[in-house]
Amino acid sequence: MPKIHFLGSCREVGRSAILIESKNGTKCMFDYGVRFRSDERLPHEINLDDLSAVALTHCHIDHSGAIPYLYRDKDIPLFTNPVTLKVIETLIKDMIIISKYPYPFGYRELKRMMGNAKFLQNNIRQKIADDFYITFLHAGHVPGSVSILIEVDNKKILYTGDINTTDTNLVKPAKLNANIKLDALITESTYALREHPSRELLEEAFVENVIKITDDGGKVLIPAFGVARSQEVLLILKKLNYNGKIYMDGLAKQISMDYLNYPEALRDVKALNKAIKTTQFISKRERSFIKKSNGVLIAPSGMLKGGAAIKFMRSFLDDPRSAVYLVGYQVEGSPGRELLENGIFKYKEGGRRKRRSYNMRIKAKCDVNYFDFSSHADNVHLHQYVENLAFNKDSRDIFCVHGDPKATTTFASELVEKKYNSVAPETGEIYKI
Repeated sequence: MPKIHFLGSCREVGRSAILIESKNGTKCMFDYGVRFRSDERLPHEINLDDLSAVALTHCHIDHSGAIPYLYRDKDIPLFTNPVTLKVIETLIKDMIIISKYPYPFGYRELKRMMGNAKFLQNNIRQKIADDFYITFLHAGHVPGSVSILIEVDNKKILYTGDINTTDTNLVKPAKLNANIKLDALITESTYALREHPSRELLEEAFVENVIKITDDGGKVLIPAFGVARSQEVLLILKKLNYNGKIYMDGLAKQISMDYLNYPEALRDVKALNKAIKTTQFISKRERSFIKKSNGVLIAPSGMLKGGAAIKFMRSFLDDPRSAVYLVGYQVEGSPGRELLENGIFKYKEGGRRKRRSYNMRIKAKCDVNYFDFSSHADNVHLHQYVENLAFNKDSRDIFCVHGDPKATTTFASELVEKKYNSVAPETGEIYKI
């Protein structure tokens, strides 16, 4: 009888970490991320001396950022794919450089992690140990993202990771396999309380707004996650024939170029390549020029917690002709959430490693709006996803993770009403399947 240890992402978005242990003691870690608040940045601590393997659903730091910690003093196979490995190397290096938090790992552990990577293709069954297998399934979230089917002690457990079952411009949606009979499901719940608007209408409204602002002499700042969301926004602008100037700054530049090397992970590599060719990547020297220029600037970070976008905030917010359009999830307490809810941008940064300190409190004079270009399934699609899965008669266990307390508990309650054995586990809890 396998055990599931919930070490993170329990009633929160952050530090995803699920440990599954077989009856013979084989342990495999599924994701091992960080969260960017409080002093508890890493997953719940347990003894991992006999860890057999690590498997990663996708590159985002809340799923991957703490993996080097597992490689302090040992070698363990890390199952992933080429595009995910490339991006996590970039993201974790960036995190180590800019973070003020003293993470208990560094470049040495990152290098060791990279050296232990083993690439696994989707739909290929991989043996971890006797009676312990994993299979990657396309998840539709970002390039390279997977859900993971775990077969252990004659039980089948599906861990969704982050999933998206609707069309986007960058990657194809997740495909469901109703032929797999599950004993348990571990599912994300990020948008379990929301229903996304029509994607087509949203894209049209977004580009119409951008054109209106720039045609009237203003400029548009799009703080977007450097991974996937920046490239998605770029593809939307080009698809709907925005012909003005487009600039890109920060980490989004490198990720965009990296993606071109992994066409198998993209919906249409030719479309992305064409869009990139019409985009001007800017350097630090050009930032003062861009503040005065007319057009669209795509720059991380998506929640305005840091990154290149911070350097431009004052020049955009102080200009009534301009706009700041947020296009991604804004976690509670983030500067992006504050800007959306109260029209005020608050940001403080500094320290010995910084040449310049930023301490801002700016009331927005420009247009501020949110366009829900989510790469997560919403309430309707999460329920459809679950209902399209097949469960064994006596095993309908569902664990709702990766969402705030209300999202995870509400989603679990809704599934209970549909006769599933559903819970929103708390950090540190262990369940037997």
